[in-house]
Amino acid sequence: MTPNMTTMVFDAPGSAGKAVKRPRPVKSCNSCRQRKLRCDRTCPCSQCSKSNRICKYANEHEPGALSEGSDVEASPRPTKRPHRPGPPYVDVSTPQPHSTPGSVGVGGGAGSVINEQTRGVPGSVLDYFGARLERLEKFVFNPGPAGIGSEWGTSRTQYGTYPPVTGSPTTIRSLSVKGNLRSRFFGQNETRVLLNLFDEAREFILNRSRGDDIRVLFDQLHKIYRALQEENRRALAPISVFTDSMLPVQKRMADILPSKLICDRLLDAYIAMSEGLYRVVHVPSFKAEYEAFWAQAGVSDAFLPRLMCMLSLGARFETDTRGLSHDRADGIHAPTACALARAWLDGLRGKQLVAIDTLQCEVLHLHASRMMSPRNQESWTQLGFIVRMAMTMGLHRDPDEFPQIRPFYAELRRRLWYTVIDMDLHVALACNLPCAVREGEYSCRPPSNLDDNDIFPDMAKLPPSKPIDEYTNSQLQAYASRTLTHRIRVSSIINRLDTIRDFQEVLDCGSKLEQLLDDVNHLFPRRNTTLDPRAKFKEWRMRALLDMHVRRPLLALYRPFALSTVECPNHITTSYMKSSMVMLTYMDELDEGIPGFGDVSRMYHVVLKHDIMQAAFSVCYFIKSANEQLARNSMAALNGQLQSPDVANHEGLGFINALDNHMVWSTQGMTRAVQKTLDNFVAMVKDSSCELKDTLILSVVLNSVKGATHDERIQRITEGIVKIVDASMVSLNTNSEAIANMPMMSSPNTPVDPYAPQGTYSPASFFDEFSYWDTDQWDLSTVPVSLN
Repeated sequence: MTPNMTTMVFDAPGSAGKAVKRPRPVKSCNSCRQRKLRCDRTCPCSQCSKSNRICKYANEHEPGALSEGSDVEASPRPTKRPHRPGPPYVDVSTPQPHSTPGSVGVGGGAGSVINEQTRGVPGSVLDYFGARLERLEKFVFNPGPAGIGSEWGTSRTQYGTYPPVTGSPTTIRSLSVKGNLRSRFFGQNETRVLLNLFDEAREFILNRSRGDDIRVLFDQLHKIYRALQEENRRALAPISVFTDSMLPVQKRMADILPSKLICDRLLDAYIAMSEGLYRVVHVPSFKAEYEAFWAQAGVSDAFLPRLMCMLSLGARFETDTRGLSHDRADGIHAPTACALARAWLDGLRGKQLVAIDTLQCEVLHLHASRMMSPRNQESWTQLGFIVRMAMTMGLHRDPDEFPQIRPFYAELRRRLWYTVIDMDLHVALACNLPCAVREGEYSCRPPSNLDDNDIFPDMAKLPPSKPIDEYTNSQLQAYASRTLTHRIRVSSIINRLDTIRDFQEVLDCGSKLEQLLDDVNHLFPRRNTTLDPRAKFKEWRMRALLDMHVRRPLLALYRPFALSTVECPNHITTSYMKSSMVMLTYMDELDEGIPGFGDVSRMYHVVLKHDIMQAAFSVCYFIKSANEQLARNSMAALNGQLQSPDVANHEGLGFINALDNHMVWSTQGMTRAVQKTLDNFVAMVKDSSCELKDTLILSVVLNSVKGATHDERIQRITEGIVKIVDASMVSLNTNSEAIANMPMMSSPNTPVDPYAPQGTYSPASFFDEFSYWDTDQWDLSTVPVSLN
């Protein structure tokens, strides 16, 4: 044995072995030893790799190979390895490095075991992750199939090889662009996007070369539409005497209040109709403050603004004038009340902006404004502010994390938080835009199923939550909050449709929502004979709202696939059509002759107008598909071709199973359901919450999908437009002669062609007019820009 070699002396097992104290070889490379850097002893080491230096280790026979004066115990040298070895899951043989001075092992001894254990393992955590990063870079910059096969093996498939599961983008979304500077996004539930599913109806509306009879009809519609807009604009304008007054806003709010008897009736109507799914206030506490106000006792500054919004919501469904009368004997003027509440909110500063009362007033004001004039995109923007306002107050965290919050106020915070994010989800699905809060970004637990009388401010501990099937005035929100996670997941899926490559995630989420619908029917059985018409079918209304609360995300989830040219599982199409028909036939459960049916029907169509309209268009699509399939089968029979017995079960023909003879609804039944829905919207043509253009589009689409010859369909479309014109003239209390004498009113932004014949309007020009409420929402004559 040469004196320069490091010798390891091992004793027998059980004895204390100790290495001979001799000078040990230098473990750092020459460069790191010269620069006094920390060397990781790989070849090349990380320091030399960063500096692009040649990494070299001293041999044992070279000068300076031994460390002088070393008095520590020697340890076995790890084998030198190449820099950044491959990760362990790659089946590549590790090259054996050259032997180094410290890698001499004694056969059968511990040095040999250590040497074998260290072979093929990264020298440090940085090396391991560096190797993974290097392979990831190679995968990203070389996405070809050849590179993937060599790196990841044949079991990995390139992501881009999967086809997208959605159809044409024009049937899912569109973008209206004006002058490259003004644009508006339209989601899958918008009427102008749904119109793209019906080529004949769209061609009828956008064709400028129709006959004189069609041109005259649209000339009348243009004047009627402008007259309705002007009338609604005047009805929704606040009373300037109160809004422009220099008096304090609290004094102005007190001045527009009706008598206590009327306020009692409107407040009870609000509590009965709105404090169900969306819990905002603790009813006993607010009523105590309400009585203190009429007793001339002191109340908080936020009391009157909240009362203004509550009375506006109550007047919307309780008074004959729908809260638009200037006479205080009939009720409160809702636009003025909302304007004063907004003025109070805009004047808050500092600590007032993080008070629970302020947040309650913001939610109530948004709710009342939407009941008068629903503007989904504006509501979506405002709800983004409200959600972030709630998060700055810490409502997204569970109150149990903060012991200084009393149990009573902790429960109120939970109710208010779930109200805010539930409203945000509802509007986000209507706009086909992302939610402000996603799954996992909040820790607040769902509220308990407790009556308001079960909790009070001075309580030390909350009582146990009642079973979910036991009725309380918080039962609806308690159940809806437990379904929120699955409903938020729908919003996440439909906002990343371009990244979905299979239907499994869609089916899993949809199946869970269908299970939740079954739970709703278990909690509130259909055909319940105990429904009380004297209370305007309160139990039925709450069941309907909760059912639609869960059914709405299901329809939004299945909509891009069910109404698409891409093949999808039959379950998606069948479930989508069933839910659409349920939406249209929900009112059939009630007897039209029972007192209160008219109010409930109107409330149902006002609150769920957007969802019902979408369901009607969807059923029209299935009617169109069924008629086209019937025509193809008839043509095949004439040509002597018989349909294959198993074609109805073919996976690619998604709509066939949904329309076969085993379905509950026939084509005639679906047509009657859509026609009944259309008649209800025509009767509400004067209501500010119902858009005349949506009703007109639905009429054109329905009459275009009915099976008949082309000329017969055009005749039915014309008759449908005449019916809408007649209903509009009745609502305006006018006649055709007065309509003909009306001047042509156009928007100041609308360009006028001096050489065009005046007084004539094509169908396309009717939809190109600007709206007082929603500018550029209906410029259907422009070609939408699809978003890929």
